[in-house]
Amino acid sequence: MKDTVLNKVYDLVDEIKLRKEYIRLLELKKIMENDPLIINLINDFNKCKVKFEEVSKYGKHHPDLKKVQLELASIKTKVFTNEIIVEYKKLEKEIQKILDDVSRKIAQSVSPKIKYPNEMGLINKH
Repeated sequence: MKDTVLNKVYDLVDEIKLRKEYIRLLELKKIMENDPLIINLINDFNKCKVKFEEVSKYGKHHPDLKKVQLELASIKTKVFTNEIIVEYKKLEKEIQKILDDVSRKIAQSVSPKIKYPNEMGLINKH
């Protein structure tokens, strides 16, 4: 029985991987990994986040806090308004919703007492 269940899980995974959303997600990932503009944008964002974390340790008393906050806000806007990244994040959420729905349906079909993640990644209480 264990192998049968596992085989059905693999079939389900294969079915999800055939969805247009998943295929497009992989295409976008490849674009993001090979586009120098996006690579630099993400690298700059990550560096700025690290700088912000270092500066925020000292709170409002750090002389560069405001400057770093503005830098981070600016680069964050550039990252999250990039068309490729926006589409990628949207599809990522759609795939996550599909996985959450599958998880919920499996849990509820076994028992209404089984906990499962909700849309926010939290475990539902019964």
